[in-house]
Amino acid sequence: METPELALVGLTCNVVGVFFLANSIRFREPRKAIEDALGVSTRSLFKVRDTALNNMQVILGFLFLTTGFLLQVVARWDQEWLTLACCLGIIVFAGVVYTIGAYSSRRAFKKLLREFFQKQPWSFTDDMALTKEIGEVLGVPHAKDMTVEAYVQQVRQALGVPNQAKATSAADRARRIALPGR
Repeated sequence: METPELALVGLTCNVVGVFFLANSIRFREPRKAIEDALGVSTRSLFKVRDTALNNMQVILGFLFLTTGFLLQVVARWDQEWLTLACCLGIIVFAGVVYTIGAYSSRRAFKKLLREFFQKQPWSFTDDMALTKEIGEVLGVPHAKDMTVEAYVQQVRQALGVPNQAKATSAADRARRIALPGR
């Protein structure tokens, strides 16, 4: 049972979806990317506003694309249950692949976090919100009666980062920085 009208509506939905997805792609100027990476960019709410707009466009794009493809499938479906079973099998397979990929990407992200913090000196007490976020990613439990030092110690332990000896003075820190080869 071929329904050309339904297929045409589906293709139109695909065109609209592709427009929204293409419109949501935002390329940054290389100078701006360097400023962002080094933390010297100017403060602006436009980036946040643009991010919200881009997220909305991605959602709309995928919604229209999915609707368009489903309409095309319905327009071409020949009422054979074997065809429907194959399509459902593909969807289940995609779900399994997605689940495995999500698990693998979380593991890879944890590994990258550990590698980064093992190579970079980092003060976890300076930004406790970030430290708590890292702890959540690594599955470090947080209790309300836990001290900051105890939580930081657990996060450092989960990252495989040894405790840093604190510099006793600004002169001592400056001397450490000034030593060649460090």
